[in-house]
Amino acid sequence: MLHALRYHFMHRGEIKVFRNTLIILLLATIAGYGFNLVTPGALTGITIMVLLLGLVFWYLLPISIYNKAATFKDDIHLRFSEEGIQISTRSSNHERSISWHHFSKVVETKKFFFLYRDKKTFFLIPISAFKTEDAYQGFKAVIQPKL
Repeated sequence: MLHALRYHFMHRGEIKVFRNTLIILLLATIAGYGFNLVTPGALTGITIMVLLLGLVFWYLLPISIYNKAATFKDDIHLRFSEEGIQISTRSSNHERSISWHHFSKVVETKKFFFLYRDKKTFFLIPISAFKTEDAYQGFKAVIQPKL
C-alpha cells in the first residue's frame, strides 16, 4: 500500500516541480563548489536539506496518509459490473455502489489500479485482489471503454 501512495505522490505535478527544483539546487550547489563559489559548509547544508526533504516525501508523507485513513486497514470487498463498482467492508453492513461515470481516469501500474475521482481522490485496487487471471482481464475489459 505504501508503494501505491508513493507512486501517487511522486506523480503529482506539484511534487514533480518541487523535486526537480531541489535537484537543480543541488546540482547548482555542487557546480558552485567545483568553481569555489560555494563553501563546504553550504554544500553540506544544502545536501542534508535535499536528503531530508526527499525522505519526507518518500517515507513520511505516505506513512502519515496511510495511518490517518481507516480504509487502508479494513478488509474491503469489491465487485464490479458494467454499471460500476460495489464496495463493502468488514465493519459496515451495507454495500455502496459507485457508477463508472464518477471516475475521471484510471491508471494501471504493475501492482495496482488507481481509479481517480479527481486529482487527489482515488480508489486503490491491488491487482493481487483478483483471484484469477480471468477476473483481472474481465475488470480491465470493463473499465477500458468507460474511462
